[in-house]
Amino acid sequence: MNVKWDTQTAGLAMLAVAEVPQVMSAFLPSPATARMGFNQGEDYMERVRYLRRGEIIGGGVSLTLALAITLIMHPTIGNAAWGPFIGAVAVLALFLYEYERAIRAAIADAGGHA
Repeated sequence: MNVKWDTQTAGLAMLAVAEVPQVMSAFLPSPATARMGFNQGEDYMERVRYLRRGEIIGGGVSLTLALAITLIMHPTIGNAAWGPFIGAVAVLALFLYEYERAIRAAIADAGGHA
């Protein structure tokens, strides 16, 4: 199949990758806010459970959106449509890596264990 990128497929590809941090921000505070730690007396493990639940839900929504975009693009550009999906997975992995680092640092500051 001859791969034909046009402005529509390029726009969809950008959407697949760029929406990951947008979707994640709907379910989570920023990594900097997560890193700031916990309020004194707060059950920080409950907050950590809530943050990790947000990671799972946001990740699922992000990947579902990227998959839908891939399926929309596939008839036009064939298997090249998987490129933006892979890009979205990479952006999500980087976001989750940094987010987990922030959570672990906040837990360590609170005297807990990750």
